[in-house]
Amino acid sequence: MNCDRIQLLFSAYLEGELQPEAKKELEDHLAVCPDCARLLEATRNLASEWPNLPEIEPPASLIQKLYMIPETASGRQKTWSFGWRFWLSPAFQPVLTSVTVVLVVVSLLTFTTPGRSLKKSAALELRRTYSLAQKTLVRVGVLKDKLQGYRENFIASLEAKNIYKSDKD
Repeated sequence: MNCDRIQLLFSAYLEGELQPEAKKELEDHLAVCPDCARLLEATRNLASEWPNLPEIEPPASLIQKLYMIPETASGRQKTWSFGWRFWLSPAFQPVLTSVTVVLVVVSLLTFTTPGRSLKKSAALELRRTYSLAQKTLVRVGVLKDKLQGYRENFIASLEAKNIYKSDKD
C-alpha cells in the first residue's frame, strides 16, 4: 500500500471504524514506514488536544455576512437564468430525455435503410389516402349536382301543375 492511501485511513483507524483487513494492512504498513507512523502519532496527539483549544468568537461582521447569505440566495432564485445549470436541473431532465428520444427516432427514420423504406411506405399511404379523399369529394360534387338538378326538375314540374309558386316571381 502507498502512503497516501494509508494516510486517508488514519481517521477511521483512530475512531475504531476500520474493517479488520484494512486495519491489519495499515498496521503492517506502519511497522515498515516510520514517516506514516510519526504522522499517525501526531494525528493522535492532535486529537487529544482538541478539548484544550480555546474557543474563538468570530467577528460581528462575519456573523452578519453569514446571516445575509440566505437573503442573497433567495434574491438570486427569483431571477431566471437559462445557463447550463438550468438545462441540467433535475426538473428539466424529463424534457431533455423526451427530446433525445425524438431525435433518435427521427435520425433512425432519416438515416437508416429501414427508416427510409418506412418513410416511403408512409408517403405512399398518404398519397393513396389523399387520392381517395379527392375521389370522394368528386363523387360528392357529382351527387350534389344531380340532387340540385332533381330539385330544379321537381320544382319546375310543381310550378307547371300550379301546385307551387316559386319566389322568382
